[in-house]
Amino acid sequence: MSKVYFISSRADSRERNLTKYQRLLKNLSLNRVVAGGDLVAIKLSFGERGNFNYLRPQYVRVVVDEIKRLGGRPFLTDANTLYAGGRHNSRDHLITALENGFGYEVTGAPIVIADGLLGHDYRSVPVDGAHFREVKISSVPLDADAIISLAHFKGHMVCGFGGTIKNMGMGFGARPGKQMMHSDVHPEVNQELCDACARCRKWCPEGAITLVEGSEAAGHKVALIDDEACIGCGECVATCFTGAISVVWKSDPRIVQEKTAEYMAGVLAGKEGKFAAINYIMGVTPDCDCLGWNDSAIVPDIGIAASLDPIAADAAALDMVNAALGIPGGALGEKDLASGDKFGSIHHGIDATAQLAHGERLGLGTRDYDLVKLDKDDVEGHKENSNE
Repeated sequence: MSKVYFISSRADSRERNLTKYQRLLKNLSLNRVVAGGDLVAIKLSFGERGNFNYLRPQYVRVVVDEIKRLGGRPFLTDANTLYAGGRHNSRDHLITALENGFGYEVTGAPIVIADGLLGHDYRSVPVDGAHFREVKISSVPLDADAIISLAHFKGHMVCGFGGTIKNMGMGFGARPGKQMMHSDVHPEVNQELCDACARCRKWCPEGAITLVEGSEAAGHKVALIDDEACIGCGECVATCFTGAISVVWKSDPRIVQEKTAEYMAGVLAGKEGKFAAINYIMGVTPDCDCLGWNDSAIVPDIGIAASLDPIAADAAALDMVNAALGIPGGALGEKDLASGDKFGSIHHGIDATAQLAHGERLGLGTRDYDLVKLDKDDVEGHKENSNE
């Protein structure tokens, strides 16, 4: 059973956010992860242009300062994206990061893009997975001495939710690896719903979408996806505002989640005892921060959960989102506000726990956790078992 440390989003003049955050990091015992002189990779997403719900850089600064206090040498990192956007190559990626506030003057740490200028800087790592025998991982995390994952916990159109597992596995997968993880996604267009806005064309990394004359029922041009050219990244699904593009799975949707967990296993190979996970369960939107826009949150801000066990960190965050009452007027819909499967209610047909189960099978951690609440209103050292 793993410990997951938690602070709520509530604060006042006596119990300030910064004080609580520092207490969380102290209890997490990063001194067990970071040694003097270590090059410490802080893995996060810098957010996409036009999305205003990514992790705030001020949260990153507190972690950076703690690593420096321990004698470590922190840097911020993420790999380039598979889809077309503001982070498709290192030059544009760095500009997007700076525009979104992740400069040294704010975070106190430099930025190193994990897979080089065009995404070609990666190595193959052997894994004992159900889907892969080797995975293609960006070079930077493999060369780092320790890794700290800072994940904005939210929904995801393919994995159900995005937390530590997706942040590490999909995030550090090299571009060929990202394509391999997405290979079971097969989008199709409902011509009657398509309004030919062409947003999907802009975000398609392979130019697999064209506008053609639709059926007589449609009565106008519609998007057409070339199945041979499609790599299954899912960006067209997320950027379609009319709901005309949906995923038709080539296999069970759990496969993408399992592949992502196997990529995380490749990232953490040889990093035993040199990893920590922090999930920020705030601004929990239905979809990923990789979009150039963001929907409203589906639940109120909950807090921050941290653990040396990535599976436990994600399991605790998911449980807390599912236990929360949804916010009216958002993607959940009135009938699903009290749903015990918030992301499943939004992304129909996706069981987001598959990534947790497979991560556990791979030996990455356990779903059985003790939640240690660190707010002063809670009893010191109180533990709340996840199975109770």
